[in-house]
Amino acid sequence: MVDENTASAEAEELEGNEPVAHDVAQSAVAQEAASASDASEVSDNAEAHEAEGAEVADGVQGAEAAGENADADNGEEEDAGTKAVAEFRQSLRTLPGKWYVLHTYSGYERRVKQNVEARVATFGLEDKVYQIEVPMEEVEKHTEKGKKLISRVRIPGYVLIRMSNEDEDAFRIVRETEAVTGFVGLQNEPMPLSRKEVVSMMGPMIAQEALRKAGQGEAAAKKRVVEVSFKQGDQVTVTDGPFATMAGVISEVQPQTQKVTVLVSIFDRDTPVELNFSQVKKVDDEKRG
Repeated sequence: MVDENTASAEAEELEGNEPVAHDVAQSAVAQEAASASDASEVSDNAEAHEAEGAEVADGVQGAEAAGENADADNGEEEDAGTKAVAEFRQSLRTLPGKWYVLHTYSGYERRVKQNVEARVATFGLEDKVYQIEVPMEEVEKHTEKGKKLISRVRIPGYVLIRMSNEDEDAFRIVRETEAVTGFVGLQNEPMPLSRKEVVSMMGPMIAQEALRKAGQGEAAAKKRVVEVSFKQGDQVTVTDGPFATMAGVISEVQPQTQKVTVLVSIFDRDTPVELNFSQVKKVDDEKRG
């Protein structure tokens, strides 16, 4: 026969474990919901809904990869960007509301942000809608005309919004904003993002802003997206230097130094020649010109 003290201790132990089980269950449900969110999106019909869900999933996967780059500086000493992302991740535990994804017309992301902010002020929803963000990225573009830096939308057609999940009118007012086609979710129900997804999508932008403010230009450059107009296998014509007018094929591209290695035919043998971007022109570009 179990005495009263033993029974009481067992009851207390079970009672103490109850919140843990509840937390595990909640975590499982949240993960399942986040996975479902990545696979589908609000749409007027089931086929469009499924296609848009796949598009969001691709965008989130790409954002996660970029977010990982923002969170870690290849084992080097933690920089201002990494610290800012860590602080943002921590703040998500206490900020009010949940993060959702708005689907917009492509190219209207920043306008949608302004329009939603205006409607929030008009309808007095400041206590329901807390933050609207368009995740951006800094891109370093290399062409034959030189290098330039641009800022562009990371995931075209999508805007992040942090708002209360307890007011249907607020969802309706946001949904009816010009150039908004709906919330990403299941069966017309907005699905909140997980904290990991929010950090993945916002992290690169937060890191870049922090690095600029801290004057850490070298670290900021490492986190930029680099785009080059040339690629291996491109047919080009040399436009300057001793090999001018000769045709060749690019065998190597060096974005950081803005140089390419071109195989040109000299005495019927392919000979590698290192040239600046400005010294070559793609054959396709010549035909268009």
